[in-house]
Amino acid sequence: MKIGILSMQKVDNYGSVLQAYSLKKMIETFGHQVEFIDIKRGEDENLNAQCEKLSFCSEDKDTNWIIFQISRVINKLSNIMSERMYNKFRLNELNINKVADNTIYDVCVIGSDEVFNCLQKSKWGFDSQLFGNVKNAKRVITYAACCGSTREENLTDELRTAIVAAMANLNSISVRDENTEKFVRALTKKECNYNLDPVAVGDFSEEIRDIDIKKKLPNRYCIVYAYKDRISDDDTINAIKKYCEKYNLVLIAPFGEQKWIKTMKPLTPFELLKAFENADCIVTDTFHGTIFGAKFGKRMAVIIRDSNRNKLEDLTKRLSIENHVLTDINELEKVLSVELDRVGIDNVLKEARKDTLKYLEENL
Repeated sequence: MKIGILSMQKVDNYGSVLQAYSLKKMIETFGHQVEFIDIKRGEDENLNAQCEKLSFCSEDKDTNWIIFQISRVINKLSNIMSERMYNKFRLNELNINKVADNTIYDVCVIGSDEVFNCLQKSKWGFDSQLFGNVKNAKRVITYAACCGSTREENLTDELRTAIVAAMANLNSISVRDENTEKFVRALTKKECNYNLDPVAVGDFSEEIRDIDIKKKLPNRYCIVYAYKDRISDDDTINAIKKYCEKYNLVLIAPFGEQKWIKTMKPLTPFELLKAFENADCIVTDTFHGTIFGAKFGKRMAVIIRDSNRNKLEDLTKRLSIENHVLTDINELEKVLSVELDRVGIDNVLKEARKDTLKYLEENL
């Protein structure tokens, strides 16, 4: 069959491109032909405007969040090397240049990533495709979909009506966290399947086995994985610096630039995974950074704050890594002294992969 994946593969983000790659690879194990569908701007400008307006008044959006979003745009425009790297990955690994606009798919898979997160400022506004209104597919399902910071109670009546109508087209719904399951249930009353993100359940062993990044990275280092300048308060910075000085570790920020860490040349997505595997420790406050650390790392501290609580509390619970959550920066050394339970985590991911393949096989 011909399968179309509707996701955020064109977002310049390691998590976005790697989850797209992993889902493609798993679907191809069943012998299907896989292509990617681009997100298009919503046709209803009234709904687009409502999404943009509500993104600034949602309860977990504040001035810092707005500055954070603006800085991401500026960073993307200024970092030509990084953009070229992502484009090369999309061309060589996702083959997105082969997609035709008039293609009819047997099944469209929506996900993973925050495909249901419509209350945010984005170039596509409100795209009903992301909720199931995919006109060029015979059947539509989701895989590990997430609503991010969007809440059902924050939707306008018009947005609610549009989402319910679009979701009526979904033949099967898979979500990646409890918050999204509540979102879907409140709108549709439909049952949801829970599945982990494609990066978590994907097999990257062949892709990273022969990668040598010794010339690109220090001998011993600590990865700080966060969006640009997201880790900026003095207490957190000083605590991380103090820890690294004590244990003779070099600080690196392979994803979002941090003003207090020396800028480095971008790694390819597969090199990034290898970097996590070789790192002495990881400090992160992102969803995919937590997955990278849990899947490949040795020691990790996950910073949870109000803006990421829904995603990270659920994820750390699912991966059984709650003891790697950092709630007090003064406890950084204590948290990083605990080694990740590689056997336990690998067993969790092994079972989750079985569930993923079963779901995909039954619903494609």
